[in-house]
Amino acid sequence: MVSHPLLASLAMGLCALASMPLQAQQAYPSRAITVVVPVAAGGAADGLARAWADHVGKSLGQPVVVDNKPGANGGIAASYVAKQPANGYAILFGSTSNMSLNRFSYKTLAYDPVKDFDPVLMLAGTSQVLVANPASGIKSLEDLVKLARAKPDSLNYGSAGKGNSTHLNVEFLAQHYGLQMTHVPYKGAAPAMVGLMGGETQVTADAITSVVPQAKGGKVVPLLVFGSQRSPALPNVPTVYEAGLKDFPAGGWYGLMVPKGTPREVVALLNAETKKFWADPTVKARMDALFMDPPTALGPEAVARTMQDEALVWGPIIKRLGIQNE
Repeated sequence: MVSHPLLASLAMGLCALASMPLQAQQAYPSRAITVVVPVAAGGAADGLARAWADHVGKSLGQPVVVDNKPGANGGIAASYVAKQPANGYAILFGSTSNMSLNRFSYKTLAYDPVKDFDPVLMLAGTSQVLVANPASGIKSLEDLVKLARAKPDSLNYGSAGKGNSTHLNVEFLAQHYGLQMTHVPYKGAAPAMVGLMGGETQVTADAITSVVPQAKGGKVVPLLVFGSQRSPALPNVPTVYEAGLKDFPAGGWYGLMVPKGTPREVVALLNAETKKFWADPTVKARMDALFMDPPTALGPEAVARTMQDEALVWGPIIKRLGIQNE
């Protein structure tokens, strides 16, 4: 039986389309990319995301849009990206909180940091700083330990929320030294800092970018850097490593994560473009202003390894503290 000429022509066209290389059909990126950031606009993390988006967007020839979805220690952003197609057009701004801590501190989690995501690259490292209210008389870590031991439960420490890294960093310190202090959770790091300066709490932890201006103004006293190296901005402030806490994870981080199953060539392209990010002198100057450090290890495996290491430390601590967010 002879096929209809129109049907035969259509069939030939479909065969030709199917035979085209995948790259020709789905050149990446062919449209805007969205990077979902788990914090509100403004601040160091948002500044890092926007600098990356601007740089990579220009390099790839497609806009990279920053979509801020704060809440649940970064869980809202993570659960959103986990449900997006695995095609490279939705990228999560991962962090210690949404990739390492939430799986232990939330009773139910709408995403799985390991099963739902593929890591792309560690984007930047940053540190938190333990600070004290000047009126407390605490001028060093030794002062804090001495006062807390002399008067158990007399000191309050603030955090950006229950189970947040600002909470766990201080609790890690308290357990190491056997200190009994009262935790006061706030709805974010900024309110926690206001609470400290207002005298509601005596100590708190916050990102170094927020601490430096307050310290220079004499409004807070920096006691300890939660990181492996001293900060040039606070050269006289010791690190947790110097304080003897050798098993403390090496500070906070931000990395890029994509939905599980994203094509390897897409991950490789994003990886390569992100490496160029830190090679740009203009970018380096912007990052210095935000107190962001270049990653010490590159590649997807560095992110996976960091998540594993943090899980080994924070998992038992969170369980021991009985932290269960809804």
